[in-house]
Amino acid sequence: MDAIVDLIRSVIRSYPSMFSNIVVDILYLIVLVLVAGQYRKIQSVEKNLYGAAKNKALNNTVYAVGLGLIGGLLSSLLLVLVGVSVSDSGIGYLFPIAILLFLISPRLLCYSYAGGIAALCYLIFGWPEINVPSVMGLVACLHAAESFLIRISGHSCATPFYVSQKDGRVVGGFALQRFWPIPLLVLFLIPSVLVPNAQNMIVLPDWWPLIRPPEALDTEHMIFAMMPVIAALGYGDIAVAARPKDKAKSTSKNLMLYSGLLLILSIAASRWSLFAWIAALFSPIGHEMVIRKGLKEEFENAPIYVPPEEGVMVLDVIHKSFAEEAGIRTGDVILSVNEWPVNSKADILQILRTSDEGYMVFRVRRGDEPHIIETVHVRKESGQPLGVIFVPEPGDQPMVTQQTDGIILALIKKLFRKPSKEPQDAAD
Repeated sequence: MDAIVDLIRSVIRSYPSMFSNIVVDILYLIVLVLVAGQYRKIQSVEKNLYGAAKNKALNNTVYAVGLGLIGGLLSSLLLVLVGVSVSDSGIGYLFPIAILLFLISPRLLCYSYAGGIAALCYLIFGWPEINVPSVMGLVACLHAAESFLIRISGHSCATPFYVSQKDGRVVGGFALQRFWPIPLLVLFLIPSVLVPNAQNMIVLPDWWPLIRPPEALDTEHMIFAMMPVIAALGYGDIAVAARPKDKAKSTSKNLMLYSGLLLILSIAASRWSLFAWIAALFSPIGHEMVIRKGLKEEFENAPIYVPPEEGVMVLDVIHKSFAEEAGIRTGDVILSVNEWPVNSKADILQILRTSDEGYMVFRVRRGDEPHIIETVHVRKESGQPLGVIFVPEPGDQPMVTQQTDGIILALIKKLFRKPSKEPQDAAD
């Protein structure tokens, strides 16, 4: 047990020192720029839709850096404790496969799909040469870290939108998006003769590592060392039948279950070859099941953000707006404004345009609370916009459509699309 504690301490001590490597710093900055670009895109979309962005790119990027360091440390501890080694693992094949999958469909940009495809190709064709248990173990540990990050921050970057359901009804919801730069420490094997102070190495128990290295490696004369790796994790989801925080919690739980099962299969695969096939199949299929389960819950259960029987429901509130200062928030149902009952967006806008009073009084029902909450706020200037995004009403159009085609898939569909027949002249 003391050796495990020493191992944990070694990872914690070594983690900050990875940034003393200039190559690691450059790679981290590249990933950070990509992450910042994604948050910049979210900010731009919100500004185009609503005139102001609730999710600021700089704030989200700084927040992601801090969470990424915490997630990276936890991932490193898990990878080292389990004993995932990248020596002769073939993880270098995962990135190009992931990029190819992205060109087919952006939602396939995930190591669970890339790792599963690479593992199955190796098991069936013998190429590319990879260590299936190590690759699957890496995928499992990264998804465990992603699960943790989704649990604590997956709801914090939510963009309101209108979406069309299967029955054609337009409802309100939130697009949840989060991205994190992840610095990792991973294990690799080196000849013991290259380490002059080998007497200071940590001697671990016989059961370690849980994921055994390939038999082809001469582990008798080699030792495990730690090396830095830079990765990025991303989360995309929608909340229609659940509140963003509840949705992130549910997705986190399902993803943690997936990563735990995949890790168990990875450990078993390093001992029995049959489990290599099971792990390789479970990696993409299990991940797809998590995604489809989440989508099924959102589109088959009753949506939350729809017009109520009485009043007007708030989908979201613009940051630093009149409504936010008044205390109005997501899910509130505005029943009246200045004692005038309201049942549509048009009713509220009409009152705002015609009212010459120096203050506004809102009668609001909040959540499942049975009582009415009155919110009073003095208007700063005449004509100040309310700053509320209401749930869609009949006649409103969806703001987004689900796009799953990448460049390659779109090109294939275009090449094989049948040309439309032009109508012939009746005189011919």
